[in-house]
Amino acid sequence: MLGAVVAHGLLWTPGLHAQEVQPTGPAAVTNVPEGLARPVRARRARPARRPPVAGLPLARPATATNPNLAPGGSLDTRAAAPKWGLFGNLGGLRDDLFRAGIRVDAGVDYEVGTNLQGGTRQQLRGSGQFVLKGAADMDQLAGVEGGTMNFVFTQRFGRSLPIDAHLGLLQQTEEVYGRGNIPRLTTLSYDQQFGRYVDLKFGRMPVGSDFAGFACEFQNLTFCGNQPGNLVGNYWYNWPISQYAARLRLGNLETGYIQAGVYQVNRRDLDDGFNFDPTGATGALAILEGAVFPTFGPFNYRGSYTVGGWYQTAGGPDLYYNTARLPLSLYGGLPLGHQERSGVYGVAVQELYRPNPDEPTRNLSAFLRVTFADPRTSPLDEQETLGLVYKGFWDARPSDWIGVAIGQSHASSAAARGIAAANAFGGTYQPIPGYERVLEVFYSLALTPDVVIRPNIQFVNRPGGINRREDVVVFGVKSGVTF
Repeated sequence: MLGAVVAHGLLWTPGLHAQEVQPTGPAAVTNVPEGLARPVRARRARPARRPPVAGLPLARPATATNPNLAPGGSLDTRAAAPKWGLFGNLGGLRDDLFRAGIRVDAGVDYEVGTNLQGGTRQQLRGSGQFVLKGAADMDQLAGVEGGTMNFVFTQRFGRSLPIDAHLGLLQQTEEVYGRGNIPRLTTLSYDQQFGRYVDLKFGRMPVGSDFAGFACEFQNLTFCGNQPGNLVGNYWYNWPISQYAARLRLGNLETGYIQAGVYQVNRRDLDDGFNFDPTGATGALAILEGAVFPTFGPFNYRGSYTVGGWYQTAGGPDLYYNTARLPLSLYGGLPLGHQERSGVYGVAVQELYRPNPDEPTRNLSAFLRVTFADPRTSPLDEQETLGLVYKGFWDARPSDWIGVAIGQSHASSAAARGIAAANAFGGTYQPIPGYERVLEVFYSLALTPDVVIRPNIQFVNRPGGINRREDVVVFGVKSGVTF
């Protein structure tokens, strides 16, 4: 849900991508009233646990570590239970489960938008998502040191403003919409840490939970979540879709790592939220990623820098050529088939300033993201985004944020060539798509640590990448509740 819940041990970002925050220092022992504290059985000494996400107070980690789940070995149930959300600890039940090795959280995001300009008529639409998630410490439950089981259930609901108002956009104005209003098993995975520098995860999981990670602080999809999945979503499945997968990481989340993952591409996962049948797969998606987490300056301003690339084995149809290597738009026929699809991406997040050097959760940070996909087979083949987020900018309201971002998405150059050929020689005219450009500004208002409202204005130039098309202006509101 929304990031103002950091102080309570759980950071929710839009789309209910939650990040586990392990308290340190005095906060680690003050979350539970004294009367609730209970002794736990003596246990063998274990090595110090690593932090779950490097540079976490940025709350927008460009790390490949799953921002939604507890990494292997990070769920320290020997500590005092965290402070829970709106529903509290349910009469002590959640505290008892936590001490037994199980943590359960839930929340709802809801996003609403209306088109002030653009489209065929003005509409007001909303969409949202409910999430129930849990993590189990396998050391506590079964004596398997460094192991964590993760479970996430999601249910999306609502309607799309761009679809109903016929805005003709390349990216959604409500990022939480999509992939069907059906219940889904978004994650069922096991994460095993071997010492400090080896981490293996496997099971059912979304690609974006481990690669090209980026939180959803903005409402427009251009600036939300895993960027490659926003471009090539026909085979790179982001949240809330899970698929059979395995990921191996070498390194750590403090200084840097290199990791690789393999994901089954199966279209049955799109339509069936609880698909366990591996048949029907069309290929595999392989990803390689590296990241470093440097600090700069006298106050150790944190940075997170990630690069990666992917290779998909099933391939796909060409958007320009037919099997005779002639333009499809002029000669028709079957599209030329390709044996693979690939692309590259980069994500950078850098802390720039803290009003109080001793409060790292209040800061100004910048981000830059770029992704390039194969233009021969990708309807969207390029995206770049740049933005600033200032968290805790106002002393009187330290949990409020402001943010601004600009970005552009590019329609396939191969498809544009086909349209241009048809315009020149086919006797018809169709606008040639190019870049769609987006600007979003938001103010994030924390009503309570568990309830956040984030009004925003979105401005879209060249909707659908079409020049001379009327600009789109959307007023939106993100809201999040952590239970």
